Amino acid sequence: REVEILMFLSAIVMMKNRRSITVDQHIGNIFMFSKVANVILFFRLDICMGLLYLTLCIVFLVTCKPPLYMGPEYIKYFSDKTIDNELERDKQVTWIIEFFANWSSECQSFAPIFANLSLKYNCPGLHFGKVDVGRYTDVSTRYKVSTSPLTKQLPTLILFQGGIEKMRRPYIDKKGHAVSWTFSEENVIREFNLNELYQRGKKQPKGQNEGFEEPRVPPDQEPKKDK
Repeated sequence: REVEILMFLSAIVMMKNRRSITVDQHIGNIFMFSKVANVILFFRLDICMGLLYLTLCIVFLVTCKPPLYMGPEYIKYFSDKTIDNELERDKQVTWIIEFFANWSSECQSFAPIFANLSLKYNCPGLHFGKVDVGRYTDVSTRYKVSTSPLTKQLPTLILFQGGIEKMRRPYIDKKGHAVSWTFSEENVIREFNLNELYQRGKKQPKGQNEGFEEPRVPPDQEPKKDK
């Protein structure tokens, strides 16, 4: 029975890793489901040992959170009061905004990818932004981004042109369910036509957007230091 449990969990890890895009995600899935296997095996051996191991796993999960990305980026961080104002301020600018939550492992894995895209494609007519819907819940309601622990909408990327939403990933089907989508750099470039947007955005005069040529950080955090 122990072998059956391990084989079953191995199959789950393989299926889960199909959506993983970084080595950290692959390793994280292996460790997470290994803990699940250990919990089941400890409970089969002894209930007290199972409870002790489960308690240790919960304590570890609560106290040892994964590190946040602190590298260079050209991203403007919005609050619930600034996102709408910025979208309306200059409708000549195209925005790609990530709706994220710090507790989401998918958002944490996507953070360096989004930062790298902002470094490559930021220009006078194309800007990148982020808003923490885990903190600003009214923003999640306004832009219809679910923050449920079981949601498949984190992160969500939305393309705004002229202050109006043009597309998002993952998109919502007719039944109101988020369609699974892999947040890789290649997929973002292809789906959002970043190369075309960048070529058009470079032609826009810089004078209209002088304030967005420096990396941006959340208003409640200290400035990041580039190494």
